[in-house]
Amino acid sequence: MGREWYNNTWENYRKSYGLIFEFTTPYAHQQNGTAERSMRTILDGTRSALAESGLPPKFWAEAVQTVVYVRNFILLSQQSMIVPAEVWYR
Repeated sequence: MGREWYNNTWENYRKSYGLIFEFTTPYAHQQNGTAERSMRTILDGTRSALAESGLPPKFWAEAVQTVVYVRNFILLSQQSMIVPAEVWYR
């Protein structure tokens, strides 16, 4: 998490819900491997969707939205039978 979120409002929110913020070094994207991998997966899916569909690059934003939408409805694991979209509502 970057320092742009470090202020009194978030500090109070964090404390009230017992959250722990772990800040990263600025411009060190290597410290956030999960987000980096997720972004790579989304961008690879977007490139594939555009190439397969034959649509021009001007539809990039729509392709990204479609890939993210589809990813949100793929099972997290076979054991849990939960999709990411359901996690937000629990």
